[in-house]
Amino acid sequence: MVLQWSLFFMYICIKVTPTEASSWTAAVPSSVKGLLGSCVVIPCSYNYPEPQKSPQTFTGIWYNNDNQVICHSDASQTPAQFWSRTKLLGDLSKKNCSLMIDKLTRRDEGTFHFRIIMEAYTVFSYSKNKISVSVIDEPNPTDFSVQEEVKEGQTVSASCSVFHSCPTYPPSFHWSHSGEQHFQAQKLHDGQWKATSILMFRSNRTDHNKLLQCRVTYHGGKHQETSKTLKVQYPAPAQLQFCH
Repeated sequence: MVLQWSLFFMYICIKVTPTEASSWTAAVPSSVKGLLGSCVVIPCSYNYPEPQKSPQTFTGIWYNNDNQVICHSDASQTPAQFWSRTKLLGDLSKKNCSLMIDKLTRRDEGTFHFRIIMEAYTVFSYSKNKISVSVIDEPNPTDFSVQEEVKEGQTVSASCSVFHSCPTYPPSFHWSHSGEQHFQAQKLHDGQWKATSILMFRSNRTDHNKLLQCRVTYHGGKHQETSKTLKVQYPAPAQLQFCH
């Protein structure tokens, strides 16, 4: 009977002992694209074997493929060419190592990896979890949707969407028509985001054959425009009858 209880206790202990959390792992996309002159945010989380005494001081460092420091949690340790352009966005004590690179240039292309220093514990480089950053010259195409043929007085709902990788400074939208506007930000995968602006207004005969334009401005100054022509159906004006 004692043996049975011992085996049962061992079984319970084995079942509740965490295993996944006690390993050196980092979760980053394999690659991410950023717009030239804008910013790119690299989502990053890391894990480590939990010590008996939790670390109190964390230092995070990002390196490029040449093992050069591009971002240090102590800003004074970040090289001058990156000092005002790179920033750790996450809370290292909560295992968030997300990185922002601002004012992207062609020289920022390449692979990067994260390194953590935990005082009175250890130092570890996640060199097996590298991310490749590439830079694109022009923004991704705009997805513009609107019902072009409407009746006078009908509510028009238009949406303008773009994909980007700079959630810290999302794109801004400007419409050529007044109305009620709503902004939506959707997190996708691999560091990509979808920004959407929705415009709602009541159609008028003065809108007939006019362009409805959506202008998107990205962090860094680049912009793009797209438009569609509205067709508004309205009653013909009444004919005046004259008596002779």
